[in-house]
Amino acid sequence: MKRRRLGQHWLVDDELLKGMVKSANVSKNDIVFEMGSGTGNLTEILCKRAKKVFSYEIDKSLFSIAKSRLIRFKNLKLINGDALESGYKFNKLISNIPYSKSGKFIEWLSKKDFDKAIVTVQKEFADKLLSQTGSKYYRAITIIARSSFEIEPLKLVGREAFEPRPRVTSLILLLKPKQDRMDDSVILYTKLLFSFRGKKVVNAIKTICEKYGKDYDAMLKKLDSETQQKRVEHLEVEESVRMAKELSSL
Repeated sequence: MKRRRLGQHWLVDDELLKGMVKSANVSKNDIVFEMGSGTGNLTEILCKRAKKVFSYEIDKSLFSIAKSRLIRFKNLKLINGDALESGYKFNKLISNIPYSKSGKFIEWLSKKDFDKAIVTVQKEFADKLLSQTGSKYYRAITIIARSSFEIEPLKLVGREAFEPRPRVTSLILLLKPKQDRMDDSVILYTKLLFSFRGKKVVNAIKTICEKYGKDYDAMLKKLDSETQQKRVEHLEVEESVRMAKELSSL
């Protein structure tokens, strides 16, 4: 059963799945969230360890397979729907994130209260989350992730660990929430700012202010001359967040 259209590649290596659960220190005190049940490989392990599991699968046929397989677990709430629309509370998240939803997932998770998350993502996407200022991978999602989480790479995962095999390698990450995170408006202006990669900050700000009815002169006064002349991709994480907050508050 191959379903690349949703960016779905199921991690089928049992040792890696158990390793993810171990890294999260899942116990009978934990309420765990899973995005993408697939056929239930990870879900089954979670149900054996956690107090409660909320697991989402958007594909109807996969949901049916997982439901039949996992029907014996009374601590499982299996939902046929989009995990990114969930309102359930949890303290731990363990998931193999569909490649096509990685960016939206990070934005969604940045607004949640939880203790830790263990996620498998495409290696190239992980490079964006972990990238340094000025690198080719340094994007808005870098700012959103690094301002919202402490991020630790745990293990590189080869193509052979998945079914169907993806064309790329993956990386397991540990995410721990920071105290100060971004609201929707700050995320919006961060994304707008980084849509001008390669441009000077002063020019990016001018265009954004004109388009969104912001006071350009007032914004310019908040930036020193050195910052104004930087390329957008050379802004540090803290600078980018501060600038997005200033734009949001004007």
